[in-house]
Amino acid sequence: MKIKICFLTLLFGLIALNNSLAQSSCAYCKMDIKDERFRAQALVGTGTDVHYDAIECLINHLKTSEVDHIKDMKVTDYHSGQLIEAEKAYYLKSKAVPSPMGANLSAYSTESAAREVSEKNGGDVLSWNELKQRFANSKFGAVQDHSHHHGPGHYAPIGIMGDHLHPKGGLMVSLRYMYMSMAGNREGNNQITDEAIYQRFMVAPQQMSMQMYMLGLMYAPDDRITLMLMQNLARRDMDLTARMVMNGGMPMLRDFNTSSSGLGDLKLVALYGIHSAARSSFHLNLGLNLPVGTIDNRDATPMNPDAKLPYAMQLGSGTFDLIFGGTLKGNSNRISWGIQQLNTIRTGTNKEDYRFGNLHELHAWTSYEISGKLSSSLRISGSTEGSISGADPELNPIMVTTTDPDNYGGELLRGSLGVTVCAANSKLVIGGEVGLPLYQNYNGIFMDEEFLINAGIRYIIL
Repeated sequence: MKIKICFLTLLFGLIALNNSLAQSSCAYCKMDIKDERFRAQALVGTGTDVHYDAIECLINHLKTSEVDHIKDMKVTDYHSGQLIEAEKAYYLKSKAVPSPMGANLSAYSTESAAREVSEKNGGDVLSWNELKQRFANSKFGAVQDHSHHHGPGHYAPIGIMGDHLHPKGGLMVSLRYMYMSMAGNREGNNQITDEAIYQRFMVAPQQMSMQMYMLGLMYAPDDRITLMLMQNLARRDMDLTARMVMNGGMPMLRDFNTSSSGLGDLKLVALYGIHSAARSSFHLNLGLNLPVGTIDNRDATPMNPDAKLPYAMQLGSGTFDLIFGGTLKGNSNRISWGIQQLNTIRTGTNKEDYRFGNLHELHAWTSYEISGKLSSSLRISGSTEGSISGADPELNPIMVTTTDPDNYGGELLRGSLGVTVCAANSKLVIGGEVGLPLYQNYNGIFMDEEFLINAGIRYIIL
């Protein structure tokens, strides 16, 4: 099986251009319109058609001085999904029916329909004039600080980074944890025994675990630009078995362990919005990988008390790597989906005379919003990576499979299930995800992946 991941960024751009005439983001808060049940629209000035992601955004816009005239105002009937005249509609303010901007407003074509929902869920029924009066004396639903209240379906699974933009001035901090377990070995797509490995190498890897803590920061200097910084702290542990022959005697197996830990590479990424509409959005992911992680880690082995660790045990690439790609997202009521394609292109050669192969990744996910605070997700991820170019002169390629540069790169397909929970008025987003390999095909011999766990929290400061 060959995973083809080529030129998808261009494809995403064409899709975005095809949708360029679609409805724009909210005219007041500048955020994507995610829930059609609360959408509103109006004619502004000389006849420009604008849209709002919530009734409260429309009314707050009426109170500003940035537009000369707003007319032909319409809101969405919560039951039918049809646009109705705002001044003739009736409104329910109820915590049981939360709206995107936190004012808990929904609209209905008749007073009886609004009161029927009120009897089941509680809350106040208001006419248009009563609603405007309530807003005149209150700031509920105001968004001058850009604090937006999206549900859990707005976010990609926790294992996806760079999935969304923030409004101008928006600031978010995140902390993620990743754990990967590997056991046994594969040659190409087939499992290989230790005895077969010993025919070519002195040492066979048995188990390996990789842990990573990643601190992330997102800031939006502009509505169309969000900047990201990601720095990780990593630890890698590997259990190995050496086949040793002492003084011409019988071969003897000896188990040992190596480990490395410290800072990994630093990533700086810019997200640039190309297209934003009610049901779809597209942005570019453009970044740079800075070689902060060390590539000269050492540890004791039975053969050498201060051995250079193989490529898989080092914490960085050692090269400045270019990152580019795109993210396309869409939604339909409670269901949202996304596709992200990323490319990491290695440049130059590091100080140890090698560079990792180029990496191409494709992620596709869908999520279902179970409630205003909980969603579930399914993600399929594919990647293809080239072989290592060059070689570290200090590593003996016949010592262990992981010291042979020809054993790196290949293809991987993984499936993941996840959950996302929103708390603290949707400013705190908690996510978890478990992934299993569906297909592995390596260049040469490499360790067999067992499972992957992602977990993390994201907090919207502004």
